[in-house]
Amino acid sequence: MFDDDLDEALPPGSESERTAALMATVRDLTSRGCRVCGRPLCGHEAVLAVLLGSRDAARCRDCAASEMAESSAELTERSLQWIQRRDCFYEAWLRAGDDEGLGRVDRPSCLFTASSTAAPTVEHAAVATDSPPPHDAELDAGDLGCGDLVIELKFRLADLAPGTVLRLTARDPAAPVDLPAWCGLVGHTLLHSSHPLYWIRRKQP
Repeated sequence: MFDDDLDEALPPGSESERTAALMATVRDLTSRGCRVCGRPLCGHEAVLAVLLGSRDAARCRDCAASEMAESSAELTERSLQWIQRRDCFYEAWLRAGDDEGLGRVDRPSCLFTASSTAAPTVEHAAVATDSPPPHDAELDAGDLGCGDLVIELKFRLADLAPGTVLRLTARDPAAPVDLPAWCGLVGHTLLHSSHPLYWIRRKQP
């Protein structure tokens, strides 16, 4: 969705250099646990954490899905569709399968199994009930999608002071995956989300 902006946000260099930088982040994240439930992350969940903008406080797939108020299966499938369009993310995804002995497959058994489609546990579900943070400004982007949404968002954030929290309304069906990915890669922080509402803190200079 936000191809031009994501290209700018990815580490400079060749595709192999970008992939190497991403894999270094993935290895670091797999050495930690989920910031919510404490469960260790697999390599694929680490890729998802980077994609969803939570590399500094990584969440497992189920906790991320609960926070975004959607099922784990939906989040994983939608994320995979985005990953497949970005070469360095896709290569990192496939290498995670190699490292885990699952092979270079699009839908690894660690995430794409019958148990992974089950509803979140009570512990996970409780995360979604967290109160949204206070905000300083608002933007209603309506049904804007793709480039139009991110352009509107970029201009609005540019008008705000660093550290300011913007409450965004975005009804685009792809927003639950694309907005966290864009925030994480560009450097803003997605503090809370409950589609169609998103609380975004503007990055520091």
